[in-house]
Amino acid sequence: MRRLTEDMRLDWVEKGYIHLKGALTRDQAASYLEAADEVIERYREERPGVRDKAAFTIIQTVEQSPAFDSLIDHPGTFGVILDLMGPYLQVMGTQIYVRYAKEDMLSNWHTDAGPSLRDIRVEPDSRPLNFKIQYFLTDIPEENRANFCLVPGSHREYFPEGGLSNGEWPENGIQMIAEAGDAAIFPHNLWHGVAPHDGDNVRRSVTFRYGQMWSRPYDYEKVPEEVLDRMTPRQRRLMGDMGDGYTATDYFKPKDQLEVVLEGIDLGEPALA
Repeated sequence: MRRLTEDMRLDWVEKGYIHLKGALTRDQAASYLEAADEVIERYREERPGVRDKAAFTIIQTVEQSPAFDSLIDHPGTFGVILDLMGPYLQVMGTQIYVRYAKEDMLSNWHTDAGPSLRDIRVEPDSRPLNFKIQYFLTDIPEENRANFCLVPGSHREYFPEGGLSNGEWPENGIQMIAEAGDAAIFPHNLWHGVAPHDGDNVRRSVTFRYGQMWSRPYDYEKVPEEVLDRMTPRQRRLMGDMGDGYTATDYFKPKDQLEVVLEGIDLGEPALA
């Protein structure tokens, strides 16, 4: 299981994000891409209006296909996620991003969850409130290919009141170059967006948002039983299932959280190499 290194920790604290290269193998990325394409095609058939959009997002990914269950606690990323967030965590939301060609930015600069979270910051050595991990399923070999855009260090800066105008590029903003199988982990208040797309391919990625389990998820109040039935105990817990007879306070102090989440995992100390 991949662990947090000293370089990753430094990037997280100073830059506000971690670029995990090779989080998935090329074969794994291709398998997830095949599953995503099946979901995308079904989604487009059910919603004809989507066909004219340059970009769209499909939510509740794990309900769309069981193929994505293994991303909940994938060994290429889950150790890093645990090192950053700790074991009292939960999946807050899952999405598939689809990005077609367009000359303008496909998503303007923003922070996640808007003003409700934008101005909330934690100490660099504190556990984060929540963050998103984006798995790139297609290569993004150069700029202006619907790249994930970000401003390193912006997690420490106030986002402009009223946002940035269309086409306005913030100082020090960059476009991430990534290969299929890479992943990016970033917190809610990092300035980010999606670059224009001058290519002829379709950029696809899958995101999982993790948060401290005392907060509540975006995707579900309660995950459907038919989805939970196919999952492992840890995956069920990460999707918010507390078992029979739980009460609201179980989200704040679950007695078996370490046993369930860390089953089969010897975290010890982070690698920090």
